[in-house]
Amino acid sequence: MSCTRLQMQVVEQVADSSKYYIEIRNDGRNLYDFLIQELEYFKTNANPSLEIYLDYSTESNYYFDKPGLGAIETNFFFVLHEILDKCEIDPGKVHLSTGNLLVNTAYNNFIMQFQDLKPLKNVFFQDFWLKQTITMHTDYSENYGKCPKQKYFCSLNGASREHREMTYDYLHRHNLLDKGICSFVWKGISVDGLEDSAGYKHTVQPDDFYKIYDDTFYDLITETNTGYLNLCPWFTDIFLTEKTWRSIYYKRPFLLIGNYQSLKYLKELGFKTFNNLLFDESYDNESNHEIRINRVLQENKRIIETYSLADLQKIIMSSEMSEILQHNYEMINKLAKQHSFTVSTHSNNKSAQNQAI
Repeated sequence: MSCTRLQMQVVEQVADSSKYYIEIRNDGRNLYDFLIQELEYFKTNANPSLEIYLDYSTESNYYFDKPGLGAIETNFFFVLHEILDKCEIDPGKVHLSTGNLLVNTAYNNFIMQFQDLKPLKNVFFQDFWLKQTITMHTDYSENYGKCPKQKYFCSLNGASREHREMTYDYLHRHNLLDKGICSFVWKGISVDGLEDSAGYKHTVQPDDFYKIYDDTFYDLITETNTGYLNLCPWFTDIFLTEKTWRSIYYKRPFLLIGNYQSLKYLKELGFKTFNNLLFDESYDNESNHEIRINRVLQENKRIIETYSLADLQKIIMSSEMSEILQHNYEMINKLAKQHSFTVSTHSNNKSAQNQAI
């Protein structure tokens, strides 16, 4: 798998002067070497009484460039503990946040596998992409009802990944590409003139970007992670990025090619989905990643073959659909105003065991 390399960047300590903050962000450097460099700098120059806070909220597990090693050795947790050991940093002084909604469960599973390792002090989910979407995207919610629309769906794909290759192959094989507005940038198919996904930046979208949504009824989302390449059975992952959040923010129905049970956890956060109203969402409970991906693609094909554009317009404009889309719009704006949130905060109405620091 070809991965974009990451770097670590030290940021100003503004939230808690007892912690030394390090952000993990994607800007092309080798993460493994750079993290060692930053931790050695911490040992030499920082107050040794400080605890370390690693902010990995933009990602979940991947992007550690250690080719030729096995699945466990390239897992984020394993590599992080290896680095801490190499730098002689006490894991009990380290707090870790990631963009994985289930990171606490995943880390507990990891520690059960490697009981000789001293656990990190705190591991928790921290949102980045939901708030980033609200900040960087135009509120296009009131335009969802613009009709007539000329296409069924929208599917925007920048970087090549296995599940996106599967999506392109399926749409091409079944002559469905012209039923939607699609980008597969690495194949030279683009809606905005982008020729190389490496040049894509998460910035404010230009006004003409939104015409895609004026001309389509729903989104076929290919999230960053699906679990397809995860070779560690104990690693659990729900990673939602702007690809999902913008559909909710724009009041769009969607099919989701993502992690196993992504829709389940969206609902536990308080959102509603579209089962039986428009889609058959039973795909969400399929644990086999390849089968789940194909079931989403088959469901997209079923919608196109079952409904005319006029039929689809009636469903999209129905009061039932309007209620769901409005509810989700209000929920995403509510969460964006919160400092932190977790699945347990909303599904069980109790405080999360691992709150952001």
